[in-house]
Amino acid sequence: MAAQKIPVTVITGFLGAGKTSLIRHLITHAGNKRLALLINEFGELGVDGEILKACGGEACTEDDIIELTNGCICCTVADDFLPTLNNLLDRDEPPEHILIETSGLALPKPLVKAFQWPEVRSRTTVDSVISVVDGPAFQAGLFADNPVAVQAQRDADDMLDHDSPLAEVFEDQLACADMVILSKADLMEPALLEQTKEQLQADSADR
Repeated sequence: MAAQKIPVTVITGFLGAGKTSLIRHLITHAGNKRLALLINEFGELGVDGEILKACGGEACTEDDIIELTNGCICCTVADDFLPTLNNLLDRDEPPEHILIETSGLALPKPLVKAFQWPEVRSRTTVDSVISVVDGPAFQAGLFADNPVAVQAQRDADDMLDHDSPLAEVFEDQLACADMVILSKADLMEPALLEQTKEQLQADSADR
């Protein structure tokens, strides 16, 4: 009987969209399920790891939180991500579910395709790709709440091998998503919130 594959959830979205808040929620409500978390951040910008390590969730200890700091995850799949994932899967007690938080610059498609590599295909399965969208920023046409910080991400990543405009990265994240979560909805007027939902649904349907 073949071993059961470990489900993997990929969470995308621009810097400040709320990916870390979503992951903390998932960790807090994981019950007794053993989780592992791969975070894709950059050098001094890699603060999410410290935030999540302070979460104190029994399902996800410090040893289960791995920060990939060698650059945009979609550009370092073979050299950084796959070896890290294999080490995780080779543990005596591998995780029961893996969460992957990409940076806002990452294109999800290369990452999802990496799970077709023979060494991981037989042991994992991507159960969903979630895109977190900053509601107020999207409505303002910015996609990211702080474009200056996003540019700092670009400048900090020497390994970045794509320079896609933010609009194209955003479109790719929506196109790959099985679920789109609109964050910061509490900061939007009800009518504007509904308009934003309709616009996102229309944009997703076109892809």
